Amino acid sequence: MVTLFPIAAAPVVDLIPMQILAFGALMLAAHLGSKLFNRFNLPEPAGQLLGGMLAGPWFLHATGILPASHLVYDGAIDGFTFFVFVFIAVVAFSIGEELHIDRLKHVGKSALVISITQAITTMLLITGGLFLIARRPLLESLMIGSIGIATAPAMTFVLLNKLKIEGRLRNVLGSVEVLCDIIGVVIFSLVVQIAQGMSAGHVSLRSLAVPLLRDLGMAHVVGVGVFALLWILVRRRKSMVEHPTEILAPQDGLLTRVLAEHPSPSAQVFSVVVGTVSIGAGLSYALHYPFLVTATFAGFLVANLHSRAIFDSLKISNIAALFNLGFFAIVGSTVRFDKFDSSIGFAIAVYVIARTAGKVLGTRLGCRIVGEDRKIASCLPYLVLPQAGVAAVEAVYAGAILQEPLIPAILLPSIVIFEIGGTLMSGFTLEKWRSWVAGEEAELQPAATSSKRTTDPSRDLLLSGLRPDHVMLELEADTKNGVIEAMVAHAHGLPGGGNIHEEEALQLIAEREKLFATGMGHGLAIPHCRLLGIDTPVVLWACLKTGVVFGGVDNEPCHLVIMILSSVGDPDSHMKLLGATARILGKEETRYALLAAKDVDAFIQTLTDAP
Repeated sequence: MVTLFPIAAAPVVDLIPMQILAFGALMLAAHLGSKLFNRFNLPEPAGQLLGGMLAGPWFLHATGILPASHLVYDGAIDGFTFFVFVFIAVVAFSIGEELHIDRLKHVGKSALVISITQAITTMLLITGGLFLIARRPLLESLMIGSIGIATAPAMTFVLLNKLKIEGRLRNVLGSVEVLCDIIGVVIFSLVVQIAQGMSAGHVSLRSLAVPLLRDLGMAHVVGVGVFALLWILVRRRKSMVEHPTEILAPQDGLLTRVLAEHPSPSAQVFSVVVGTVSIGAGLSYALHYPFLVTATFAGFLVANLHSRAIFDSLKISNIAALFNLGFFAIVGSTVRFDKFDSSIGFAIAVYVIARTAGKVLGTRLGCRIVGEDRKIASCLPYLVLPQAGVAAVEAVYAGAILQEPLIPAILLPSIVIFEIGGTLMSGFTLEKWRSWVAGEEAELQPAATSSKRTTDPSRDLLLSGLRPDHVMLELEADTKNGVIEAMVAHAHGLPGGGNIHEEEALQLIAEREKLFATGMGHGLAIPHCRLLGIDTPVVLWACLKTGVVFGGVDNEPCHLVIMILSSVGDPDSHMKLLGATARILGKEETRYALLAAKDVDAFIQTLTDAP
């Protein structure tokens, strides 16, 4: 058995009050750290890590707050480290939700190729850099390289939700991050098993392979047991709305009738999941099976054979926030710099540089292989840089397996760097993406209300490119998508419109519609986006033969649609075009006159004469 974090000799009765004190110190320090970082718009988990570190034994000993000979506090903190493994087991279980067959089919080849390419590139660069440049042992370098694959999907999705990013970018990014974590967990588990085999004296390929395959197989068996226990304790039932009197079926056994929970998001189901997954992970860990594989496989079985609502219980905001706080506080408290020297600092620098290069280059290469959309390919490499919980736990676990505290000493500071720097980079990149597909609401607001005459030069910009082939009278389409597709296809067919990538334009307009429906009220819609391939804005005007609902202000059918396609490199022109369109068409008499135009010449004359 591997002994984790040996506790200093002290009577149990002495540890109890100290553990109470240490628990309070960690939670309070982590909370204050998160508040401080939040004040400066920095990621809260990094503040929680810092708070845990400041309340941890190393910092208190280093500053003289605790004398070097006083080890009871150290023992109290060490007693909490089991929670780190409970946390990572639950995270690994939650990854199973992403392994639902339908979701995997939806991910497709694109995300899988990008993930594999990125994972391999990242691991090779980190391993090679640490082994060849930082002169770290090969097995240690492999271990750290496998940990470097892990990302921070939770942090990324917080940013996506905050900025209301939807559509393909969100789907591709989410799939790539989850797949990278899955790949990382599998490779990390394999490296751990190899390390354990070598420590047991197995040195040949065959002597390593046989125990490795056996342990992986047994980890899956334990995962089946976790799934079976969850099946018993969390039973699927008919809707209580449809069957309000059906609480327990009479054929259920006594255990099920007493213990079973409905798989709706609740604290009870959360407790059942944490308890069940902890039992399975603890059993695998005790038997030296890869416990992360056990938890992930159990999640896979639940996602495909049970109720996916079980995973929603792990996302209850208040409980999840407390769970995360405790995790990062304890991980921070395990940070030790008493053996920190220039070589460790150099290894940290190598890891940060190698991982950044691996993520960026690997993602770009993967996007090029699958021919991913150019705008997504330009953003995606910088959105996979953050690193957090999975990597932190793997770092602590790897240090314990190899009995080498320098592994977490290298990784934990690096994770803080990526937690802060990577999150800032992701936020900047998502803001850039959002600026391509959103941000025009203020310019569009005057569309239905403005009645002022304007001398804004943006009006000249709007009308300067107006030609007869930019006007589509009596456009026939039954749906919003049909209107948009017809107008984009028409734009592509215009002289010089060959640079308009139809698929890209449709995707970005769809992204924009999800963020803020472009139905402006009073029968007017202004779908729009910014494209990479064009230099000069293209504005199309269409009168619909039959009104189509675009959503937005009044959710009434729209009869007048203006599509604006402009360049990503010229956001000012895009905003001016939106503002001018809103001001001109904000006048009721102008809208009626345009809809009444009998031909294209009359339509153009109406716009030219509009106040």
